[in-house]
Amino acid sequence: MKSFLLLILSLMTGCEASSEVRGCKGGWVELTCKYPKANQEYQKIEVIKPRGQNIRSTKKYKWEKDGRFSLYHDTRNKNLRMAIKQLKSEDFGDYKCKFEQEDFSFYDSREQELELEVVKDVCQTPFTQTAYETAKTTITCDYPNEYNSSVKFICKDNNEICEEILSTQSSVKSNGTFTLTDTNSGFNMSISNVSSQHAGVYWCGVKSNKGNYRVSRRKIQLQVEGVTITKRSPTIGQDFTYWCVYSKNKLMPNNKFICKGEDPSICQPLWNTANLNTNTGKFSMEDDTYRRKITITVRNITTNDTGTYWCGAENNRRSKTFFHKLEMTVGEWTCYFIARRLYSVHFKS
Repeated sequence: MKSFLLLILSLMTGCEASSEVRGCKGGWVELTCKYPKANQEYQKIEVIKPRGQNIRSTKKYKWEKDGRFSLYHDTRNKNLRMAIKQLKSEDFGDYKCKFEQEDFSFYDSREQELELEVVKDVCQTPFTQTAYETAKTTITCDYPNEYNSSVKFICKDNNEICEEILSTQSSVKSNGTFTLTDTNSGFNMSISNVSSQHAGVYWCGVKSNKGNYRVSRRKIQLQVEGVTITKRSPTIGQDFTYWCVYSKNKLMPNNKFICKGEDPSICQPLWNTANLNTNTGKFSMEDDTYRRKITITVRNITTNDTGTYWCGAENNRRSKTFFHKLEMTVGEWTCYFIARRLYSVHFKS
């Protein structure tokens, strides 16, 4: 069993009810201490840790790092954010946010307490996903039933903090490049027109409705690779054949497949090498392991066959490799093609 951290927020000055926050070992948590008095300014804020040296905020609107701990003093929103990365079991204990107000006429000090307790549970397994340049990819964030009422989000790690992209609380579920779609167990986030800048570490997480904590639940490492792209424009009624060459430098799994869809991570399976001896009448596929290529034939092309096709190979559910992309646009018969066909039929007869 893996450990996770149970953070019990007991805000002494805010008179808010305690809440439980579960932080996975190896993940991160972000806690927010609000100003005890919203109409006051606090010159000094200190986090008193259960062990080790305390942390003091000395700057505004900038993350200040102290090992795995970081502080961000936000005077505009009147709070202090504390982030703990790479959570360890020894991070349990009582944390206090100490707000100090200094004036020529008086001195005031107030505290908010946060208690961390270590318990046992299983965290969600991290995984690596490969996306392909200029294509679309979908990251799936699913959650146990205990998080059904929680606000769920996805963010990207920028080394300082995990910057939120979209959440189930967002009024707008798309910002052009990123689109969030709710599911029964969580949500899917799609990235359109993928480029190298989208590579990196993403986290699925949950946060409170009031914004007093955020916590990671699953880590996704997104890799971005290039892929061979072919564009073809067959005409209606033709039998169309194309080839997918796979890398000589990689050990390719035996199970090759083709699928259709703009997004290879969720494309519709059409054919695989396990069906080589089966004839559907529409598709056929041949795997030439010596020349390291597969040949695909699509019979009696129609306009419904227009779309994006992918050649790939797989070991298991989360280990699919794609090595070729075909963009097919099926055209109508034109006078030119009709003339060529009639010419060919005439001279063959």
